[in-house]
Amino acid sequence: MHALPAHQRPFDLPTPSERVPCSNGNEAYRWVLTESERVHMAEMLGVDKSSIGLRGNVMNRDRMICEGCGKHSGLDDMVHNALYAGVHSASFLKEIVVDGKPPGNGSPAHEIFCSNCTTKHVDVGYWEGVEPWSE
Repeated sequence: MHALPAHQRPFDLPTPSERVPCSNGNEAYRWVLTESERVHMAEMLGVDKSSIGLRGNVMNRDRMICEGCGKHSGLDDMVHNALYAGVHSASFLKEIVVDGKPPGNGSPAHEIFCSNCTTKHVDVGYWEGVEPWSE
């Protein structure tokens, strides 16, 4: 994996995650995007923040709190990690966060590093197999 750059910036506290059932029987957690997450993703992907229609994403677990800086894990961390580690291209990530296309063939578990300070979260997360959640 490439060394990830720290994007130190102000971050908003998210609303509490909502527990939601999945069609596969698993319980999942809806992470509502904060304004700072939306702006951060737009900057990384080179798009206007208004083009990101996702209201949030549905994950296998509740948000984690970074032990390094206190930022809550978010979709911006996953975009940051995938883009700067060279795992996914910006065009692929735009299909998900701008076009609302759900990840194909499910989502493997991801190690998540805080985009603010690059501290690795203890647990892993993955996007649950549910319909896209757009505005």
